[in-house]
Amino acid sequence: MPNTPSPEGELLRPIDLQGPNPDAQAPSLFTAHLLPSDQPAWLSMLVAALTNATNGIVISANVKGRPIVYCNPAFEQLTGYTRSEIVGHNCRFLQGEGTDPEAIHQMRTAFDAGAATELVVLNYKKSGMPFWNALNIGPIHNAQGTLTHFIGVQTDVTERIDLQKQLEQRAFTDVLTGLPNRAQFMHELERELGLVDRQGHLALGFVDLDDFKSVNDTYGHKAGDELLIQVAARLRGVVRGADLVARLAGDEFVLLLRQTASRDVLEQIGSRTLDTFQRPFVLDAATVTVHASLGFVQHVAGEHAAALLERADHCMYAAKHQGKNSFVTD
Repeated sequence: MPNTPSPEGELLRPIDLQGPNPDAQAPSLFTAHLLPSDQPAWLSMLVAALTNATNGIVISANVKGRPIVYCNPAFEQLTGYTRSEIVGHNCRFLQGEGTDPEAIHQMRTAFDAGAATELVVLNYKKSGMPFWNALNIGPIHNAQGTLTHFIGVQTDVTERIDLQKQLEQRAFTDVLTGLPNRAQFMHELERELGLVDRQGHLALGFVDLDDFKSVNDTYGHKAGDELLIQVAARLRGVVRGADLVARLAGDEFVLLLRQTASRDVLEQIGSRTLDTFQRPFVLDAATVTVHASLGFVQHVAGEHAAALLERADHCMYAAKHQGKNSFVTD
């Protein structure tokens, strides 16, 4: 539990950091323990450090509402708010609809416990523009050990977060079609299998194009790539909004079908998928008709991801062997 703060009126006064007498004699740079005579010069230096810091810095009073009593120029520049709009208000004015509730809970918990914390949170500038804020919060105690203030050091890390998201997206996205790749699909499948007992049944569809190689051989790999892009778009239109379409490799696609409890539903999705391949594909080099062989399976209790995918693959090959342009369910 935090210590009892000093009288509220004292803490709510905005901190005036104009600094003491600049002519005071400066202490040694190697002073281990400040003497009373050193403090004015050190205070002047600390004021200058806060004022010139490139990180946004705020100090909040440990009273009801925890209002800001000081902000440095970098915080004004970071947020777009002026000092008069900041001082006296809680820092929550930076929060918005995209701010993670877990991050807000983490901050409140740290404040209530009088503890330090670090987090990265989505905040909003005065203009409404979002930015990722790396926030470091620390408690400040007076000479008697009473918790009187909190200091928050804030850094805009939007570029770093955006780059991180781009790298993650590239790692889990098929570059050609924009669909989730095999790694992302397996991650989603494992997650769904962990939830299947609570959220219902799960099914899988395996899609393999018939005679895709002939398109590459006849019209070139560029035409083959165009075909795969169009196939991906059509498969998106076949499944429901909660389902997932992914490209495993080459001309192999997979459908993750959530909340699919009956064989009849699989038959319907199988028929819709075959139907979407009946229309010709218009490529730059030619107009081609390409069909697909499909395998559909329902998850059974205790079945792991690799086994489920293997069963769907076997059903797809069974469709190939029975003449292609068809589907087999299990």
